[in-house]
Amino acid sequence: MDRRSWLWRRKSSENSPAETDSTSAGSISSHSERFWDEQANATIGSQSVEVTSKAIAVGEENNNIRSLTEKLSAALMNISAKEDLVKQHAKVAEEAVSGWEKAEKDVLALKQQLDAFMKKNTTLEDRVGHLDGALKECVRQLRQAREEQERKNYEAVANKCHELESSTSELESQLLDLKAQLESAKTDTAASLELRIIERDLSTKTAETASKQHLERIKKLAKLETECRRLKAIARKASPANDQKSYTASSICVESFTDSQSDSDERLLAVETDMQKMNGLEMNESGRSRSDAWASSLITELDQFRKKAVGRNIMVPSVEINLMDDFLEMERLAALPDTESGSGFIESGPISNQTCTVVNTLKAELETLTHRIAQLEEKLVLSEEEKSELQMAFTESQKQLKTLQNQLSEAETKFKDVQTQLALDDNSKKSVEEEVEVANMNREVVVSRLRDAEIEIKALISKVTSLEEVIRKEQTFSAELEEKLALTEEEKSESQMAFTESQKQLQTLQNQLSEAETRFQDVQTQLALADNPKKALEEEVKIANMNRQEAETEINILISKVTSLEDLLKKEQALSAENMIKCKELENELSKMKCEAKLQHESEFQLVARYNEELKVPQDQELAIAARKFAECQKTIVALGQQLKSLATLEDFLVDSDKPSQLEDGGLKYPGNNEAQLKLGSTGTVLPRRGSSGYSKVGGEYAKHSENSNVKESTLPTKTFRE
Repeated sequence: MDRRSWLWRRKSSENSPAETDSTSAGSISSHSERFWDEQANATIGSQSVEVTSKAIAVGEENNNIRSLTEKLSAALMNISAKEDLVKQHAKVAEEAVSGWEKAEKDVLALKQQLDAFMKKNTTLEDRVGHLDGALKECVRQLRQAREEQERKNYEAVANKCHELESSTSELESQLLDLKAQLESAKTDTAASLELRIIERDLSTKTAETASKQHLERIKKLAKLETECRRLKAIARKASPANDQKSYTASSICVESFTDSQSDSDERLLAVETDMQKMNGLEMNESGRSRSDAWASSLITELDQFRKKAVGRNIMVPSVEINLMDDFLEMERLAALPDTESGSGFIESGPISNQTCTVVNTLKAELETLTHRIAQLEEKLVLSEEEKSELQMAFTESQKQLKTLQNQLSEAETKFKDVQTQLALDDNSKKSVEEEVEVANMNREVVVSRLRDAEIEIKALISKVTSLEEVIRKEQTFSAELEEKLALTEEEKSESQMAFTESQKQLQTLQNQLSEAETRFQDVQTQLALADNPKKALEEEVKIANMNRQEAETEINILISKVTSLEDLLKKEQALSAENMIKCKELENELSKMKCEAKLQHESEFQLVARYNEELKVPQDQELAIAARKFAECQKTIVALGQQLKSLATLEDFLVDSDKPSQLEDGGLKYPGNNEAQLKLGSTGTVLPRRGSSGYSKVGGEYAKHSENSNVKESTLPTKTFRE
């Protein structure tokens, strides 16, 4: 009501009443036509008008409304001046009648004074006796009233002081609690930040170590594959004799890697039997078959070794490299005597002569092989010990990895908990700040109450002093009454003297009666003269009644318009309800977007972990990208929140502008210059009659505002969806 009525409350001090009467009568038709034209233009171009043109149109309409309100206020001033003249004429007539009545009353009063003066002498004696008892009762009542007043004042002051002390103590305790909460929140946030920093450093270190170990394992596997390929190539190029001897050596070497000490004796016996069989067979046939068997067995053993190496990628690469070195040394030792024996075979020719040399060489090779086997067995024992140690270290490393993974999972959970705690801390911080503000407000209220209490105490003190003064006055009055008692006794003696004088006064009163009759005749002549303006006043009253009837008809018209405005208000309320539904939908979308942002953040965090495990991308870059995306999500959320706030302010503006002004029946005034205006009670709002420019402008502004609000409501949600 205050927003809409301030335009109508303003009164112009620049325009004169004559100018407003001349301009208001001529602007009724023109403003009504403007109203319909502007309403038609507003309905046609409401969808294409921009915000700047709307603001200019609203400013022009406000200026027109201000000018109309100034004109209406000037017309009201004219009407009030005329009403003052009518009241003055009525007062003159009433004063004349009252003067005539007073003259009659004076005559009756003089007669009554005569009777009262006679009775006064008889009542004075009775009154003296009653005054003594009344004085005693008055003194007693005054003492009781003084004691009760002092007691009440003391109790009120004590209660006020106690309440103020209790309220101040409560506020101080609340302030201390709030300060303690703030300090605890600060310490918690600092501790959580330190934990997050430490966990991030640990995660980066573990990721770097895991990546280095993985790269070293890949390099060692590549080296093993190259060695295997090289051995295959050497095996394919070797001669049949070399194939035969290297087959025995390689089989012994490979079996020495896999079997234990007990298996080595059995392999030696097998080698001796092979040597005996080889002496009885031909060189060409046995060389080809054994070389093929040796190559196939070597390839199968290498494949098995590769599969074991691939399956056991967790094994430490130092043991594998030592085994490969031992295998290569065995191959070299097997290759050296083979070449010598091969050349011997080529040079000698017949098989019978060469058997002895072959047996000798084989015996020497057996001795060297046994010696080499013993060395290899010692190396195997050492390698098995190293293998057991490495397995223990590997199990320990696996345990450490598991513990680190558990720590990482715990760190992630702690990180999420810290994020939630930070959000809760922010909310608690905001609530604490609000509580501090409320405490400050309460403190200000308490200070104001203290001031009011001090003012009340001062007022009570002043009342106490005034009561003391009253008591003093009563005491003086009692003393005066005692003096009056003495005087009444003196007057009793003098009343007899006054009785004789009263007879003389009767004669004077009769003379005054004759003078009063002459005055009465003069008053009658004045009344006859006052009848003429009274008739004129009655005619003006009739005109005012006619204007009143016209105003009542216009009031009915305005009531019908108010009903139409209420219908429009209902429509606007329906629109506002739709806007509220849209706001709720937007809030749901905001919540969904927040959930999606959280899911995106979690998915990005998981992707960062996967990239650290698989691709070994630096974790800082992924965290920076995730932070950027999270900041972008926060920006979108802030933008949506601002749009929601703008929608809420727009709806508040629509609800405030669409509330109709309620008519109050107490303050109706009826002007007379063809412009019926309603002044509504204490608010001072003025409603012009139908056809006036003020109403047309208000209606046009209302229609434009409603249409503009519809356009804004239709455009704002689309912007939010696009963003």
